[in-house]
Amino acid sequence: MVKTNLKITMMAVAMACVSLTAACEKDVFDEGSKPDEEQPRPDKGVINKDTAQIDYMTVAEAQEATVGEVICVRGYIVASCTRSMSNADFTEPFEGSTAIILADEPADLDDFKYLTDEHLFPVCLTEYKDVRAALNLVDNPQLWNRLVYISGVKSRYMSMPGLKKVLQYQVAAQ
Repeated sequence: MVKTNLKITMMAVAMACVSLTAACEKDVFDEGSKPDEEQPRPDKGVINKDTAQIDYMTVAEAQEATVGEVICVRGYIVASCTRSMSNADFTEPFEGSTAIILADEPADLDDFKYLTDEHLFPVCLTEYKDVRAALNLVDNPQLWNRLVYISGVKSRYMSMPGLKKVLQYQVAAQ
């Protein structure tokens, strides 16, 4: 019974992933990359650059999504993190490379709004090395306050709503 439920769940996730390929795919990460570098997850293709065509959720909407659901969230990378939200780095030097934190608005350090976790959405970067290499702020500090579109599985992460198993991503053009 448990194996059957697990198979059905995995099939549903796989089908949702296939349907998301047109809605939220990763960009070939070309900022700072060299032509001879391996590009992250090349099997996923390049998204249509017209982000108006992307079906995404805001951070606030993603927080309310069902745990286990495959979602695409739109947000600004406002911090890096490792292990818990209390370790979040909202300014350089960034030290945590295992997670990024999204918000609906870019961080404005003169008017700091992120005193509570209710406006934040952590994204786990540990599932795939290429995703971690492309999105972590330790190696890519230029991504701080950049808009990204990320699809993955809505989960409890760092004791709050978050995203695990990043399936696809795109860094929006500046």
